[in-house]
Formats: sequence, structure tokens, C-alpha cells
Amino acid sequence: MDPTPLSAERVDPREDGARERVITEERFIEILREAAPQRELFSFFATLPLDPGRWKKRHCSPVLERSHAFETFLDDYHARSNRRFVYLAELNASVRNFAVVAHTLNHLDVRFAAYDVRFAADDAAHLDALDAFRGDLTRAIRFANESIVKLLLATREEALRFGLAIPELTPLGGHVPEERGRERLPRDLDQAAVDEPGGAVAVILNGFLQLWEKVRRLAEVLPRSDGPQLTLFVREHLPETQARNFQAAVHNLQSSYDTIVKPTRIHEEIEGLRRLRGHVSLALHLFEVANHLIHFYERHESDESRGTTKARIAAIVAPESVLEQAVMFAARHAVGVFSAALPIVHELLPRFVQQRTLDVAVPDGGILHARPLSLIVGVVRKHGKPVEIVIDGEAAAASSLMGLILFIGRHPGVRRVSFRGDRAPLEHLRLLFEHGLGERGLERLPPELGYLRQP
Repeated sequence: MDPTPLSAERVDPREDGARERVITEERFIEILREAAPQRELFSFFATLPLDPGRWKKRHCSPVLERSHAFETFLDDYHARSNRRFVYLAELNASVRNFAVVAHTLNHLDVRFAAYDVRFAADDAAHLDALDAFRGDLTRAIRFANESIVKLLLATREEALRFGLAIPELTPLGGHVPEERGRERLPRDLDQAAVDEPGGAVAVILNGFLQLWEKVRRLAEVLPRSDGPQLTLFVREHLPETQARNFQAAVHNLQSSYDTIVKPTRIHEEIEGLRRLRGHVSLALHLFEVANHLIHFYERHESDESRGTTKARIAAIVAPESVLEQAVMFAARHAVGVFSAALPIVHELLPRFVQQRTLDVAVPDGGILHARPLSLIVGVVRKHGKPVEIVIDGEAAAASSLMGLILFIGRHPGVRRVSFRGDRAPLEHLRLLFEHGLGERGLERLPPELGYLRQP
């Protein structure tokens, strides 16, 4: 007979001695009541205002930190895989998600003026757009603040079912210190010299134009109003994975600017660069809001989401309201801000790029289909400088294959095109067109274009 008692822990030899023991739900409740993460989260309730209008960034930061720690604790015990505790875990995850959204929106409310965003060249149009954005931002903040209060109250109610000691939220809340005012030391560090044409700023401008092509394609399919089409738009054009990609791409652009350009004197000396950075920063925060709201929707409320908590979460925060703020506020304004930055980029290009214009004819018998377009992109990317293709006064970045395909699709049968950009890539584009766009074989391209023959 096996002498090992039934109560002994079984060890999987493949786990190097690690043990996993199943405990009862009653035992977990005992652990939960004593757990530091829940104590830190729920003890903070006494300081949180019940009135959404009183929520500021200083409230969101500690809620985010504490709910994240509590989420980690619950995940360590696989609470989301247990019917009795899954709702508590999902509510806490929802609190954390909306803490990010509310924090970002309240941050925007404070920092927006410093971004110096210009929505339109015309003063009247700019002021109208500014008023519209301010109104939309105020409504988005109200929605996020109201949602986080509702979710906190639901989390408190669920936690009380397990006997946890939790203070109530009160209309005014308790004392939460104001965040430190924006203070800084004098800027007296010797900064790098002004950038030369074709240098670091040209790389940043090129990165903006490449990203703009993706943003423009998103703009073309944005819904014009809220309603059922929002669900279809998110599913087909802006699921969480795509929203996260936009956020990451804009963040990379801002990080490159802050690493390469911001430490130099030109950041202080050239207003257009500072304003461009402000547009990119605002777009980044808006894509961040869109990403987190779409994550919340897909995780908790979409038709594709599963689980017993879906209807209960949707009863607290309406799915249609989440999508309206994600698309009609965050994504729509992010696209608009990026579009408003395009004139700034074009104003900066002549200063930092050796701007030239190249007019070329499509070779006889040839058309601009995917293969020659890929060679054009290869030339532009090889040089890493901003180049635009221009047809009938309309321009597009020549560094994106998908963007070029869509652009040429709007000009079927075109026989002459222009390129605008730095001298070096334009010279190679001239050679490419003179040698038939590679249609007679890449081996017949001149030695200067040998890099196009590499896989």
C-alpha cells in the first residue's frame, strides 16, 4: 500500500520542486481578508469622492497602483477561473482600466494648453475646432470619472459579500494631496548645435509622414456619427490590436523626437518643432485612451467576449457609451490632431531637407502596380529621408507600399508623376524610372540601385 498520505502535496518532477495546491473557497476568503493588496485598495476608499466632478489626476494614480497590485494578487490565486470570485476580479480589472483612462484624460485637461495645438490655419476655424475639442474632452472626462465611481461602488459591494472591511465613498472624499506643481530647474546645460539639412530632424519628419499614411487610411473609414456602425468599425478597422499599434507607433515617434531633437537648441529656437511635438503628444494620449477603452469593451462587453460577468459589467458601464468615447472622441480627435500637424511638417521640410522636385514619366507600356511601387518604396527607405509622390496636386508619402497602392488607385492610368524630397533619393528614383522601373529585370538596374536586388 502506498504510504504517502492523501493530504500530502504532489510534486511534478518537471517543475523543479514547485508545488501548486488547490485550496477551498472558504480558505481563500480567509486569505483575502488579510491580504495587504485588498487592504491598501479598500482603505483608500475613504479618500475617494463619490462626486465624479471632484475626481482629478491625483485620485486616479493611487487607484491605478492599488488596483494593479490587487489584480496581481487575484491572478496569483486564479480568481478569474473561479465562478465565485471571477466577478470581483473582473470588476477590479475594470477599475484599473478606467483609472488609466481617467488619469490620461485629466492629464490632458491640465496639459492641453502647453501642447500649443493648432487645429486649422484660419483663426476662426481653429477657435471653432478648439471649442469643439474642449467640449468633447469635458464630456469624456465626465464619462470616465462617472464610470470609475460606478465600478468602485460595484467592487465595494461585491467585496462586502466576502466579509471584507471597506469604508464607504463619500460625496467629498478625504484628503488626497495635490500633485506637485510643474516646477523645473533652469535650462543651462550646453545643448547640441542646430541640426543640418538631412540630419536628425529629417528622420523625424520622414517618420511622421510614414505614420500619417496609416492615420489617413484610418480617417477614411471613421464613422461620421455614433450608433451601430461603431461596433462594426471597431471590429473591422480598430480592434484592440490595431489601436495598440497606433499608440505604439505614435509613442515611438515622440520618443525619437525626445531622444534626438529635444536635447538640441533647435527645440527651443524653432517654434514649429515644439508645436509638432505638442501635436504628437496630444495624438499619443488620445490613441492611448482609445486603446484602453477598446480593450475594456473587447474584454468585458463585446459580442465576442465570454463569461458570466459580461451582462453585469455592461449594466454598470454601457457598451455603446464606451465605443462612443473610444471612436467619436479619442480616435476621431487623434486623427484630426495628426492631420492638423501636416502643414507644420511641410513648413519644416524645406529647412531640414534638401528639397528638390523630380518629374518623371511612366515607361511606355508600363503601369504603376505593386512590384514597381515596392521598388520606389525600397529607394525611399534606403535613404531614410522624406519623399512624397505628387499627382494632380495631391501628395502622399512614398515610403509606404500600402499607402502608394491606395494612392495610385485613386489615380488610375496615370502617366506622369512628381516626387518631392531630398536630392539623393530623388536621383535614385530618376535612375529607377530611366531603367524601366525594374520591369525588364532587376539585374538590368544600374549599380547605384544594386541594393534593390538584395532580398
